[in-house]
Amino acid sequence: MTRTITVGLDGSPASLAAADWAAHEAQLRNLPLRLVTAWEWQAPAFAPATGLGVPVPPSDLQRASAQQLLAQARSRVAEASPEVPIATDEIPGLPVPALLKAAEEAELLVLGSRGLSRTAGYLLGSVSQAVLASCERPVVLVRAAEHGVEEGPPEPSAREVTAAFGHRDVVLGLDLHKPDDAVIDFAFDAASQRAAPCGSFTAGRRPTTTAAS
Repeated sequence: MTRTITVGLDGSPASLAAADWAAHEAQLRNLPLRLVTAWEWQAPAFAPATGLGVPVPPSDLQRASAQQLLAQARSRVAEASPEVPIATDEIPGLPVPALLKAAEEAELLVLGSRGLSRTAGYLLGSVSQAVLASCERPVVLVRAAEHGVEEGPPEPSAREVTAAFGHRDVVLGLDLHKPDDAVIDFAFDAASQRAAPCGSFTAGRRPTTTAAS
């Protein structure tokens, strides 16, 4: 079975940027693109703590909303990357188990992430954190701001965003005590696909020194 580049969508600008990035990646790897969303509604994390009752939409409305989201995302991506085969799938269930299940059949799982800044790094939601902690397939996080999709209006077209993609160096972080061949292979394969340099780094603690008394 041919693996796919799979994108988890939730309708946020970051997830749309993830879809754009994934379409570009699918074209590089000559693989089909799969857009997925979990349509079972999940109460906000603050609701139990505040004791506020949050109404749950009927399941038919939840699924209809998921279908609409996928249709809009597919139209957006197809406009920019018409040569990439695109499949869509609304998955019953909560986001984390749905994404983990979808990742089992994926070459790569792509998720959106709201970035703080280049120096502050990623601000991950609970879904992204849970998926990263449990997923056995490669996961890529895409920040909206890096690819021209702002966190609010106005929003550029998919074609404008895709045209803005550039190939940067691939950086590989290594744990010298537990090197992972799959991670190394993935990094060099990504660099090869982009004809980009691949560098590596490792981090460690500076040895403690005790001054003589």
